[in-house]
Amino acid sequence: AALLAARAPYNKKVILIDAPRNSGALMNEATGEDLSIGGPTGLFSKALRDAGKRISVSSLKGMGLRDDSVWNEVVTSCLELASSNARDTVRQLEYAGITYVQGNAAFADSGGSSSLFVTAEDNSITTIQASKILLASGSTPFRPGGIPFDGKRVFDSDSINTLSYLPKSVAIVGSGIIAIEFAKIFKNLGADVTLIIRDDIPRNALMKIGLDKDIAATLVADLVRSGIKIERGAQVKKFHVPRDNAKAPIVLDIEAKGGGTRASGAATTVKCDIYLAAVGRKPNTASLNLQAAGVKTDSYGGVEVDCELKATSTGGNVYAAGDVLGRPFLASTGMAQGFAAVRIMFDGEASSATSGGYSNSDMCSVGDLSMTGDSFDPKSLAANPFAFPVG
Repeated sequence: AALLAARAPYNKKVILIDAPRNSGALMNEATGEDLSIGGPTGLFSKALRDAGKRISVSSLKGMGLRDDSVWNEVVTSCLELASSNARDTVRQLEYAGITYVQGNAAFADSGGSSSLFVTAEDNSITTIQASKILLASGSTPFRPGGIPFDGKRVFDSDSINTLSYLPKSVAIVGSGIIAIEFAKIFKNLGADVTLIIRDDIPRNALMKIGLDKDIAATLVADLVRSGIKIERGAQVKKFHVPRDNAKAPIVLDIEAKGGGTRASGAATTVKCDIYLAAVGRKPNTASLNLQAAGVKTDSYGGVEVDCELKATSTGGNVYAAGDVLGRPFLASTGMAQGFAAVRIMFDGEASSATSGGYSNSDMCSVGDLSMTGDSFDPKSLAANPFAFPVG
């Protein structure tokens, strides 16, 4: 979105504000380099997925390499891939004349919707004035109560970035895209994977987030063929995480969905090296001081927008795109919303012939890009079969 606004036909002066360390993004701690810039929220999983395809864990183990050496190879591959992507993005920003600022942005208490305070890591504060503001601050994992997250053996879908060893067994709770992606990744890395889902029919859980029923069924069948064990209609009742023996397995007590005893023959315990909760995400809006700018949010913290992706604001100049809107939390829809928001902001200043033919009325007639958060309808993703192609 920033590159689109900075280039012809708009040629706007653009400032990109980002706080990678506070958003759970991938960092190179040795250099302090932000490896997430230009990548989706789940960049680590994408890098890990590609590393799993390029590195044969079984072959490396067959050569006599220890697990820690194998994991170092995997992590190094992830860092190289992410670093290459990040540096290319920074070069594009520099070439386009975009100012890149790292820090936490928030609307000023008395500055309306055109003034932002940016607090850097050294606590220095910069004031930025802007005629148009696009909120695209992403999301963070939803953490249910009762799960003993420690960032060592019990993770969410962001803290898994800090995993420091190759697990032999993984238990994953969740039935969405992130849970399934990590299940496939760890299986490709040689781990035994158990996917625990509340729904009795995994296909139905995927359809709820907008997947076509046939694609959902094919995806579930592929999980089973891959050797991933699926515990259906189940939930974790209790966690037993060893505190004095890092090599002892975590033991999960499993019960039926909603509580109670599982059917005869169903597993009542699952043992694993690590546990990953991938049960949804929530918009990153809590620290933006949105109320000072008159920006309204829904019950989950997602920014409310109209069909032009414009938020309520005192100056009528604030737009939002991506995970900050809430569901469906998909990179493809987030990118489309970002591009659409920029075009809507500035198409009045450039002819429709040079800006791709988009207009405000066109965007409102499409509608599906603004069906987010509380108003998200999974069917909206299929309204235009050419908007988000599979492949």
